[in-house]
Amino acid sequence: MKRVLVAGGSIGGLTTAVLLRDLGYDVEVFERSSRELQERGTGIVVLPITERYFTECGHDDQRVSLELTDWAYVDSSGTVIAADADRFRFSGWSTIYRALLDAFDDDRYHLDSEMIGFEQTDGGVVLRLGDGRSVEGDLLVCADGLASTARSILLPGTDPTYAGYVAWRFVTPESELTGETLDALRDAMIYQILDHSHILVYAIPDIDGSTSPGERIINAVWYRNYPDDGAFGALMTDIEGRRRAGTMPPGSIRPEFLEETFETAARVLAPPLREVVLSCREPLIQAIFDLEVDQMVFGRVLILGDAAFGLRPHVAAGQAKACADAWALRDALLEADHDLDRALARWEPRQLTLGRAAVANTVAMGERSQVHNTMVAGDPNWKFGLWEPGN
Repeated sequence: MKRVLVAGGSIGGLTTAVLLRDLGYDVEVFERSSRELQERGTGIVVLPITERYFTECGHDDQRVSLELTDWAYVDSSGTVIAADADRFRFSGWSTIYRALLDAFDDDRYHLDSEMIGFEQTDGGVVLRLGDGRSVEGDLLVCADGLASTARSILLPGTDPTYAGYVAWRFVTPESELTGETLDALRDAMIYQILDHSHILVYAIPDIDGSTSPGERIINAVWYRNYPDDGAFGALMTDIEGRRRAGTMPPGSIRPEFLEETFETAARVLAPPLREVVLSCREPLIQAIFDLEVDQMVFGRVLILGDAAFGLRPHVAAGQAKACADAWALRDALLEADHDLDRALARWEPRQLTLGRAAVANTVAMGERSQVHNTMVAGDPNWKFGLWEPGN
């Protein structure tokens, strides 16, 4: 039985783990965090590939998302100016992570197990962990995110590039919102286009997975520009004076930035979107980065997901790309009759092509909104999708 080691226990790593486990491989996951991961209710759009494991592998009863009928745009008064019945699905990052973790094997998911290096051997690899352990395997899958240790070893100098703006994220329980706002968001995702900016708001399951109206969480994502001329550095310096690399967790944002954001929200946002933002006690900030690699396979080591391609969130393809990499690896192994080297040779060019196209698309979309200010309400090309709009 071939042994697969997965460095990184987030959604991409876990999807890889459950798929290869189900193929009969001996799979272990090594996660650097000392406790199970959480994103404090952060919402994500769920493309079909992201929850394909649950819909196609006998776990449909664990469906991890909810469906909203309409994709709508509103003006500053809250009047709908464009709408389509698109029926996209939405969830919480933690909801999907928890479902995948439940589908894996507890004794093979190792917390507090940070990858610090690896060595390749004849036909295998040795993973070195921060606590001094070494683990041998036939294949090492590195799904260790945008700040990938594996990428820094394999492709030194290939680092994420700041895109010039961030996503402010707000989550508010439906139970804390007024009836008018609830009516507007009951079965729709709402966009508002702003000056060199935009915001979207949608419902996600609550922390326990409930999708019932009135029990859900409302998630807002507001893209705002902060030039890398000092403004970005100031924003990403927390209340204790520490510079954060990519994420400002709830409770860490300096008061002057919170006050400015809430004041701007009160002035420019449509009423239902404004209420969601102003009702959030502790938002978080995620900086937006671009990343692209020219190689994903290095002998018996591969990198996938955000470790290889950092996508701006506008097509909701970050998690989807990681899951697509995992499914493609599973398919390549089947096509190659489980010959690892032949499978990796099939897998890499396909995923490089997909990653490059996805990065180019998300960069173009971000530039339209945040730089050129040419985003248009109702544009059929501004849709979620990894391969193409809607897919």
